[in-house]
This record gives sequence, structure tokens and C-alpha cells, in this order.
Amino acid sequence: MPRGNLIDDRGIKRLREDHEILLKRVQHLEQRHVITAGSGRRRMDEFVKVSEQIGQRVTTTLGKGKAELYKISKDAADVATYEAVLDAAGDPVEVDVYNSSLVPVPVDAFIRISRDFRSGVWMTGEMQTAVAKAGGSGVTARSGTTAGSGTVSIYSIVEGILTDTGETVTAYSLSGTAVANNAYITIKRCSLDEDWIVDAEDCG
Repeated sequence: MPRGNLIDDRGIKRLREDHEILLKRVQHLEQRHVITAGSGRRRMDEFVKVSEQIGQRVTTTLGKGKAELYKISKDAADVATYEAVLDAAGDPVEVDVYNSSLVPVPVDAFIRISRDFRSGVWMTGEMQTAVAKAGGSGVTARSGTTAGSGTVSIYSIVEGILTDTGETVTAYSLSGTAVANNAYITIKRCSLDEDWIVDAEDCG
């Protein structure tokens, strides 16, 4: 007969449950600490102002641009404000930002960026809507189950002025009526794939 206290089946089951809980907690802590580098933790999200247009993705090559870091603070009256993060010389702190979307992010846009876990690079969020201008051939009408299509230029609105970003995408139309040449439109991204769909057209 073995000496000492014996653990029954219920005790073994409880030990296993406690082990699973502790294992999950350790794994969670490891995930939190894996982002540490050098003397401190790396920030994973930032609020920025685009200082150099962040281009669109081309096939598997991400678009790239620059953005200035901003910080948000809240006073005792719960009023939140933001201001640029400055370096020791008083200049704005810039970071390289990459874009996986098929539309660019224009200069002066305020956006949220997040750090990719594996590569450590800063990424924009996916762009879901955009302002565009139909090309010289417009966007053809839908024919039966075949969507119309055409090349459109992506625009941004800078101080109230429609400004060409220099980037183009293919937009598809579900309408039985073609989009006129050089018409301003809005486009949105289909949630099931990466295709851009004509959402609204300037019919004036």
C-alpha cells in the first residue's frame, strides 16, 4: 500500500481544470509580452495625420506613405483634444504607414493605424468607400447578369475641393444605365470580395 494522501477522481479532474485555466492565463500573458522590444512595450495603435499620400495596394505590394503621430488628451472637464507629437527638436514625429486597400489615403486625413503583429509595420484600416470620377469611357451598363464596368479615378476632398489622388480602380455597376463620361460618383466595396461597386452618380 502506498503511503500518504491519495487523490480521488474528482480531485484529479479539478487539478486538470485548474491546469487548463493557468495554461490559458500564461498564454495570454505571453501574447501580451511578445510585443515588447528594447526597453519598453511597443504601441499597437496610434492616431495620425497623413503627411504623404498612402498609396493603394498593387496586387501583393502594399501601398506606402507617411503620417505624423498625434496624441489625444482629456482635461478635468472631460473635454478631449489632440495635438501633434513632437521630437526633441520640436518637429512632428513621422512613421511609415502601409495600405492593403485598393484606394489611397489622402494627405491631411486623420486616421487610426495599427501595428501588424508579425512584421511590426504600421497598417491603415481597410477603406470601404471612396469618391471617384468616371473615365473618358464612363462605366458601362449592366447587361443581364453581367455587371457593367469602367476605370475610375479616386478623388479626395481637400478643403472642399475635389482633388485627384492619381490612383485608379475598376468599378462595377449594377444599374441598367451607364455612368456618363467624367461623372463624379461614389463607390463602395463589396463585402464578399474586393470589387468596387458604383454607389451613387452625379446625374446633373
